[in-house]
Amino acid sequence: MAVLLRAGDRALVLGLAHCSSARLREWAVALTDGFLVGIGEDDAVHRARRELSDLENVMFTPGSRAEIPWKEVFFTAILDAEGGEETTEMRRVLRGDGRIYSIQP
Repeated sequence: MAVLLRAGDRALVLGLAHCSSARLREWAVALTDGFLVGIGEDDAVHRARRELSDLENVMFTPGSRAEIPWKEVFFTAILDAEGGEETTEMRRVLRGDGRIYSIQP
């Protein structure tokens, strides 16, 4: 499935360990009026923070599909690199008109 990000999207990436820095950068650059939040294991978070530190519209934090550390109904798009079923946490943080993409690493 193609990822269709809009310039103003507030996008959440699940599974940072499965995403290359180049792919994260591509998405962040596409979000000219929005931003990209990525969650994952500590090592992946530190890597992403280090390699994309020049971008102002990104944030990376520890978390998981089962426990997303963000407020309700905030994101307009979720990019799921882990696969599997949608979780209640994913639905909790996604706006009603939001989209979920299952992406290939």
